Amino acid sequence: MSKSYHVTRKDLKGLSKRELDEMAEDKDSLLNEYAEKSSVKREVKKKRKEEKDKNNDTPTNPIS
Repeated sequence: MSKSYHVTRKDLKGLSKRELDEMAEDKDSLLNEYAEKSSVKREVKKKRKEEKDKNNDTPTNPIS
């Protein structure tokens, strides 16, 4: 089963720079969870794109 991330950018909206700096130091903070979520999303999108490109390869010399 995949891991769910329930943190969004809206959860971090309105926080001061000091609060964000404190969150950056804490491993279990919302900020680090959001960073992990973003990283996972990028990897998943990249993997899906590669898979799509692999499945949609057209032959260089089409059969007439």
